[in-house]
Amino acid sequence: MIQGPLEFSSDLDTSSMLDLGAVFLPNIPGLEVHLDLDPRSGKGKSVSLHLNMTIAEVQIFAAAVNDDLWATMRDAISSGLRDQKVDCTVEMGRFGTEIHAVMPTVDLDGNAHVQPVRFVGVRGSRWLVRAVISGDGALLSGHSNPYAGPDIDEVISQLVINRGDEPIPPGERLALRSPSTPTGDLSQGSQSDSNDAKFGNFHIQL
Repeated sequence: MIQGPLEFSSDLDTSSMLDLGAVFLPNIPGLEVHLDLDPRSGKGKSVSLHLNMTIAEVQIFAAAVNDDLWATMRDAISSGLRDQKVDCTVEMGRFGTEIHAVMPTVDLDGNAHVQPVRFVGVRGSRWLVRAVISGDGALLSGHSNPYAGPDIDEVISQLVINRGDEPIPPGERLALRSPSTPTGDLSQGSQSDSNDAKFGNFHIQL
């Protein structure tokens, strides 16, 4: 297993990272960020990380210190997939147990296909990161191609989670927010239109 995301503290240097509220994203070349915002509240529900033909939809949940929220969530996901007749198994991955599934999908031309997907959970002290990984990153069976650059698991391992101190019920999503201004050396932000922005090396789509 590899080390998971870090807990935010004042000792960590996040100046080159993208601040989305509950999570700081690492500054990795080629990483594209798609933030899913609730149009009514303006709060982010999830963030999709696009890298090297891989997409990881990431959500962050509040968790109790002594409870294994991922075990409960993992069992519920597996049960739901099996109820839908979707093949899935629980495997030991780079962050611990994860679900490997083969999901039916339809391409833009209306052709039916199947797509491998990994459901990954990473526990922190009072939070849980859940990532749904599709594309090349769902095919990992060990070590990735060393010539392909950072893979999506490495991106996940470098996330910094800012849980905050407010009381939040376990299992509730931690809110993400649009980056109003870049931090540190990302001060040269520009916005081409209302849904597409550039913050330093980060390409953000809202």
